[in-house]
Amino acid sequence: MKNIIPEQKEGKHLDCFESLEFPSEAMANLAYASAINNLRKVNHWHELAQIPATVFQLTAGYGTPIDRLLELHDYIRLDIPGPGLPSSDGYDWVNIVSLISDKTDDYSVFAITLKPCPDPSHPGDKNTAHFFEGVSSSTFLIEKRRNSILFQYAGRNEIINVDNENISDNVRNYFIGLAAKIGASYPQWKSLLKGMAHAVAKEFNVQH
Repeated sequence: MKNIIPEQKEGKHLDCFESLEFPSEAMANLAYASAINNLRKVNHWHELAQIPATVFQLTAGYGTPIDRLLELHDYIRLDIPGPGLPSSDGYDWVNIVSLISDKTDDYSVFAITLKPCPDPSHPGDKNTAHFFEGVSSSTFLIEKRRNSILFQYAGRNEIINVDNENISDNVRNYFIGLAAKIGASYPQWKSLLKGMAHAVAKEFNVQH
């Protein structure tokens, strides 16, 4: 798992977990596939979250909205609560930089890693369109071992982005990033993980 989640080197880190147990490994296998499908349906993340806040939109190159399962190198547009980013029409942006699907005799794992990036709808603007710097990352990981499934969110190297050319961006990023660093982001990611686990538990009629 060390190679899946980026190494923590600087800034803040954040981890959230949820887990489910199933009566049989056969059922866990089906539930694992369903969990992956839910994770890849980015446009429905806000519906899964127990306390919907950020709205996520999957996009292709140049920020064109799309409605399909996410793929490597897709973009995600974030409409977060509070003041938006002035230079990117009020949105924050991340790019899917890693998609891993692996299976051994002991476990199966599916993971995606997102990193802040420039607004793809403004190709001439190279500033990072996010309140965290581009070195920051968010990893969603789903792991199955025998009849159990683990859901994990791992935020790494979370550093507030105040290096953009636009001063208004930097002021906004400072306050939004500061709120995230002191704990405001935890309920968002925890509720999303909990919602993903709850959806699978409900589908397969197991306790969560």
